[in-house]
Amino acid sequence: MSLLSPGSRASRSGRAKLAAAAVAAISALGLTACGSDSDTASDGSVEVVLGWVIQPEFASVYAADALGYYSDAGIDVTIRPGGPEVNAEQLVGAGSAQYGIDNGSNVFLSNDVGTDLVTLAQLEQETSLRLVSMAEDGLEGPETWEGQRIGVWSSANSLYASLAKHGIDQNTDVTLVEQGFDMSQFLNGEIDMASAYSYNEVGQILQAGVAPEDLTIYDYADDDTATVGLQLFGNGEYVAANPDEAAAFTAATIRGQVYCRDNPDECVQFVADAGASIDPEFMRWQMNEVNTSVWSTDVPIGTMDRDLYQQTADVLTETGVVENDPDLDAMMGTEIYDAAVAQLTDVDLTNAQFAPMENVAP
Repeated sequence: MSLLSPGSRASRSGRAKLAAAAVAAISALGLTACGSDSDTASDGSVEVVLGWVIQPEFASVYAADALGYYSDAGIDVTIRPGGPEVNAEQLVGAGSAQYGIDNGSNVFLSNDVGTDLVTLAQLEQETSLRLVSMAEDGLEGPETWEGQRIGVWSSANSLYASLAKHGIDQNTDVTLVEQGFDMSQFLNGEIDMASAYSYNEVGQILQAGVAPEDLTIYDYADDDTATVGLQLFGNGEYVAANPDEAAAFTAATIRGQVYCRDNPDECVQFVADAGASIDPEFMRWQMNEVNTSVWSTDVPIGTMDRDLYQQTADVLTETGVVENDPDLDAMMGTEIYDAAVAQLTDVDLTNAQFAPMENVAP
């Protein structure tokens, strides 16, 4: 059974670097086209681009849409699913869409090549990206990775940071393999280690019959190379021209995330109704894992922790994943977030009311 729509998360290769240059070029064209405040003034219709295909990772957006939170704010939202041929950062950076939701390290990487993306809310404080291997292979940490075949996507920035931190040459000491959309390469023994999000691909491995105790799941936080996780972001020029709308959009999305905390089964249905091509029971497990990750810290949902942003910037610059020091003051849209929070006084933004669902398996 195929859990996700066909496609692959492209590897960070020379081709990907050319694509990054294209991001900068397209962004420049987009910003030129948007050249004045009148050009960027909102008419109330916006597009939000997802970092990947329709799945519970993005349930906050679908919940906000289905429950009328966006329309109540006077915003007509079109949700565009991501995928192999759809890059959220590129589209938002170029002004072809106004908002996006994706892993935060991708936003850092995109800004490094010329986009002007602004974070509106940090939905997940640290990335859920993991590196998975079979326990019997004894691949416990970076010191054991040399000579291994490692599956990668373009979003695996923490992997590149860990390799660089431990002096492992990604071109000669390991074999980086472009990893497909499912875990078949790992399950078939074509790669020794697989990139996996804790709320998606890890579940695919378990669903295939591998017992949890037979896996080694490496968390980049153990190596201090973890980066910020899922975030809501916008086109910098557009947000500056439309701060009230950006705050209302952010508040509505956060309200959707809170609703999914308290009503996970209903949010799974919202995602299914949007056209997700994933087994419903697997999506229920995904929703539970997404909630567990999003609500794992005591800070209010959406908080932009300056220390975590600085850690992400340090990890990405010191290991050469990005070439320039990120401008955190420009990137962190704290005024927009604060304005959004002011609209949510009737909502508990903490994890005090969160309890994961019990007896949920992929």
